[in-house]
Amino acid sequence: MNIILGDLVERNISKRVLMSLSLVVLAIGFIDFIFLILNELSDLSSTYSFFDILQYSILSMPYRLYDLSSYVCLVGVILGLGTLFDQGEIIGTRVLGKSNTRIAIAAFRPILVIMIFGLLASEFYIPELSQSAEENRLLQKKNPHEDRGYWIASENRINNFLFAPDRKTLVGLTIYEFSSNNDPEAIITSSNAYLEEEKWILSKPIVIKLKDNSQIKGDNNYYRLNYSQKELASLLSPQYLSLSDLFFQIRNTASDYRRSQLSLEFWRKSLQPLVTLSLLVLALSFLFGPMRDQRSGQRVVIGIGVAFGIDLFQKLMGSIAVVSNFPIVLSVLFPIFLILLYASFAFKRSA
Repeated sequence: MNIILGDLVERNISKRVLMSLSLVVLAIGFIDFIFLILNELSDLSSTYSFFDILQYSILSMPYRLYDLSSYVCLVGVILGLGTLFDQGEIIGTRVLGKSNTRIAIAAFRPILVIMIFGLLASEFYIPELSQSAEENRLLQKKNPHEDRGYWIASENRINNFLFAPDRKTLVGLTIYEFSSNNDPEAIITSSNAYLEEEKWILSKPIVIKLKDNSQIKGDNNYYRLNYSQKELASLLSPQYLSLSDLFFQIRNTASDYRRSQLSLEFWRKSLQPLVTLSLLVLALSFLFGPMRDQRSGQRVVIGIGVAFGIDLFQKLMGSIAVVSNFPIVLSVLFPIFLILLYASFAFKRSA
């Protein structure tokens, strides 16, 4: 048990870091939540009510917190270990024979739990929640004259739908049917479709035959779409996809730009633990080095500034890679490498 959780001294360090992480998550989450609501209030309308804004903000928070989790860990470690420095407990820990490496391992244990939970959530929970938040927001704010939506081609058909509030619902469908000679034959419209046994069933479709300009109203079993969820996923934002979906889409997409977007999201999510680890080493290098004699408030402010700067640099590198020939994986690894290089050097000097 001591190998996993450490001894009493190390468990005290882990507990302090975990408490600090919880405090930082609550503080950053609350501030981000308030600013998100204030930003959405400008779009308040008869169709997009305050309740819709509140619902969107709540559903958006898991992805937003996951996206910031590495920087939350950076600030949390600086706050937690900084408090131990101020109270003299780090000195006492060293007197008891604990090296800086053992202190670092003790601080990393609660972060490891957060990393594992974050990876599982990004695979099974966060993508569909993000899709529900963003698509329902667009659905509530919809403009009937707005030219948008998703397009997908199938045999002798071109399909369009405006929104996908979840993985089993499509809203605002228009299907254009063609003959074997590519002549337009019919236009089918439906307010929504739902997934049943891997087939999309249109709700009360209206079929307009172009040859005789006749109109047919069908029931729910009258018309079905034959494309799968995998094909639907190829249209959705990379933010809505899990790691497994991203991997599948990267291998099967035909668009280079789309592949670059998917690759960026895939590597950002899969390398998130490495980003967190590099920022932990950076936080320790600060605490055992230049920020050792500073006050907790100063440490936290510097930590927030550093996290903000690194986040901007990572996003800049990702944007450059998507529109250029720079390898996507290197655009994610390069900032990590720079952080680890500086942090490892500074940490060794302070050891």
